[in-house]
Amino acid sequence: MSEENSQPQEEPTAKEKKSLKKYLVLGFIGLLITFLAIPYAYTSNPKSCTLCHSMDKYYESWQKSTHTIAAKNCFDCHIEQGAVSLWIYRISFYREIYASIVGAELKPAGATVPGIDSCQRSGCHSLNRVSSASGDIKIDHRGHVTKANLSCIKCHPGAAHPNVGKTGALLPARKMCKGCHAARMNDCSFCHIKKHVGTKGFVHD
Repeated sequence: MSEENSQPQEEPTAKEKKSLKKYLVLGFIGLLITFLAIPYAYTSNPKSCTLCHSMDKYYESWQKSTHTIAAKNCFDCHIEQGAVSLWIYRISFYREIYASIVGAELKPAGATVPGIDSCQRSGCHSLNRVSSASGDIKIDHRGHVTKANLSCIKCHPGAAHPNVGKTGALLPARKMCKGCHAARMNDCSFCHIKKHVGTKGFVHD
């Protein structure tokens, strides 16, 4: 055995240990930032929802609706309000990225149908409305939501995606109102603010 090999190897100095620890911490921070940045970049573009789902028609209908002004991204309406829910959705988007690579069909994780909180976001819809947008139909929105326990999309399932897939129409059909107000359907003043002749402009069965 040579004299060189017989000598014990020197232990790393305190300075070297500190430097190694520093590089490990910086490396971990870099990996964490990269891990978060990838799904953040994808989900920041609403077009990303068309990567691995049959969502092209929904994306196109949204682009044509007024919701492009109020909702700049799909998650504004389709993710529960709050930073935690948003980041859970963003992190889980890795499965969509993977699906787009391998060609698999997956439903978006963490996404849901719009809730009342989504519709009542600042600058959006209010429950204080007591008439239709056209101003000729009486409709107490607060009463329907709080007393009848109806969600916004119960009456307006196609608010941003009218008649795309199984979404439904923008406005409720007359038969939906009839389900609760059958006894008052012959009382014109119960629904109508203005006098109308015929049925033009109204949604019927």
